[in-house]
Amino acid sequence: MGYDIVTMGPLLCEVMRKELDRPLDAPADFTGPYPSGDPAIMLNAAAKLGAKCAMIGVVGDDGFGRCVTGRLKESGADISMVRIQPGASTGVAFVCYYSDGSRNFLFHVRDAAPGYLCPEDVQIDRLKDTKWVHLSGFTLSVNQSSAEAVYRLIRELPQQVKISFDPNLRPEALSAEQIRDLCAPVIERAQLIFPSKGDAALFTGSADDETGCRIWTKQGKTVVLKCGEEGSRIYSPDGSVLAVPGFSVTEIDPTGAGDTFCGAFLTALVEGKSLPECGRFANAAGAMSVRSQGPMEGAPSRDELETFLK
Repeated sequence: MGYDIVTMGPLLCEVMRKELDRPLDAPADFTGPYPSGDPAIMLNAAAKLGAKCAMIGVVGDDGFGRCVTGRLKESGADISMVRIQPGASTGVAFVCYYSDGSRNFLFHVRDAAPGYLCPEDVQIDRLKDTKWVHLSGFTLSVNQSSAEAVYRLIRELPQQVKISFDPNLRPEALSAEQIRDLCAPVIERAQLIFPSKGDAALFTGSADDETGCRIWTKQGKTVVLKCGEEGSRIYSPDGSVLAVPGFSVTEIDPTGAGDTFCGAFLTALVEGKSLPECGRFANAAGAMSVRSQGPMEGAPSRDELETFLK
């Protein structure tokens, strides 16, 4: 019996400012640690909603490592493919928020445990009956070893294992051309892409997301454009476009909402829901996730989500 959803990538703890407009270059109070890392946030959401999930990654033998792996295990995910790297510290993300809604992140990832992810961490024999493998641009960007692990995964997975991809990369770190080259092998193999606003234009070199999403659908891919509080737009290979409205909630912390959305959407797909149903299910999960401090803290259980939808 295989997994429903498997993901691979950075496992982090997040430490955030308690107040708005407190930049990271000056003294001020923090709160945390909160379990984080975009693949882990996605998987946590899916596991809480009932999908059979597994995580591939690397942590340090420390409190932060136990914080994030303990949360995934508590939510029902299999963490037996998470490796402890001796002498390395678990990854950390520091974040501050501003009144205009913007955020500033400082990542300790490349030289921490996530930077030790390597092709040998991919246990292909355990993944052959998996339904979906979800990958992130952030995982590809950590370092060459991490990227090679992803490339090995997509190269050796059986074709019946479907790939979903969340670009989750910004041009501040790499040029648009570097980003496209880095992610091209994954996008080529992916059946489902989850871009945020601006991603489809960036990755396809198009003038706008609408054009970019349609380029991908002409390649046979389903594209789910995450539009924040506006909801989502689903572009199908047959050329149809479906706008799925979002839900109005009071936002406390937006970090992780898009990853929670992906986890809920994949869970709904695994269960055989229609694309409109998947979109509504995922929009609700993403909206619920922003109501709590911490990227995993607001991810709903199945009962909570179904009650919210009613």
